[in-house]
Amino acid sequence: MSDENSIEVRPEPALELTSRIPGWANGKDLLVYLVSRFPYLTAESWRAELAAGRVSIAGKRVATTLLVRRGQVLCWLRQASEPEVDRDYRVVLHHDEFIVVDKPAHLPCHADGAFVRNTLVHLLGQKLGKVHLVHRLDRETSGLLVVARTERARSALEKQFRSGTIQKSYLAVVHGLVDADFIADGFLGHDLKSAIAVRRSVVAATAPGAKAALTEVVVIQRGSDRTLVRITPRTGRTHQIRVHLAAHGHPILGDKLYGRSDDQYLDFVRHVKAGGTARFAPDGGPNRQLLHASRLVFNHPIDKVTVDCESAVSIYMQSYCPAPL
Repeated sequence: MSDENSIEVRPEPALELTSRIPGWANGKDLLVYLVSRFPYLTAESWRAELAAGRVSIAGKRVATTLLVRRGQVLCWLRQASEPEVDRDYRVVLHHDEFIVVDKPAHLPCHADGAFVRNTLVHLLGQKLGKVHLVHRLDRETSGLLVVARTERARSALEKQFRSGTIQKSYLAVVHGLVDADFIADGFLGHDLKSAIAVRRSVVAATAPGAKAALTEVVVIQRGSDRTLVRITPRTGRTHQIRVHLAAHGHPILGDKLYGRSDDQYLDFVRHVKAGGTARFAPDGGPNRQLLHASRLVFNHPIDKVTVDCESAVSIYMQSYCPAPL
């Protein structure tokens, strides 16, 4: 894998994105809808897009003050520039039905927010044709993913994920000294005390939308102010590992959301929206969350034999570990 400070940007032609106006936006100002639907651009940026004629409905340029109607199809001619990513993924196992990929940090798995073409699924599609993600890693999390190349492999692998038979292990560097191995089994749900919609927290079992989650944590090496741990999630909830570690007082080093205040995270978001790099390290620490999917074990979707893949952490992550792996 490449050094995670390396940057490679490959410009591509403008991209035409469409969005059908939903019921909740009926009668609202166009600008209100745009900021809600595509929040990675500010209202000021959307005004500039409208002024440049890059937003249209039924082939006609539209004004900021337009009241949108349910069912209208909005077209945005998006300029090609996207945040920089690390394209240096590695195919660990290649099969006609599926592949196992070692994903670098700073590469999103799928289109999300400001990322459309600079994604793992798009890069794989350029080389292999259509592929199907059956699970995901956060943009800043590195490591192993299995990706289906056919519908029958997709169906078989998704069934394994639903049944919990796929085994995943992670390595993480966390703040503080973890006293001993532990199991976190707190229910997870949206953090209702936070202004950040994506933030999760440990909640009561009776809380709306609460989902049971179980994470096993094993200490590998302690340093002066951090600990290297191996993590085995027994369930697959959104941000599960990050939330459980933060709830136990040991957030992952470099995590920009957990272990920080709302204001600190929103400062980071504003930095990126203003054109700053997503590799911003606000406290001078790592420019990514130090979480790596190091092992993946599953049944071959066709012949059912056990597939066992492992991945070492990058040189960049090793530099933050309390001791060499």
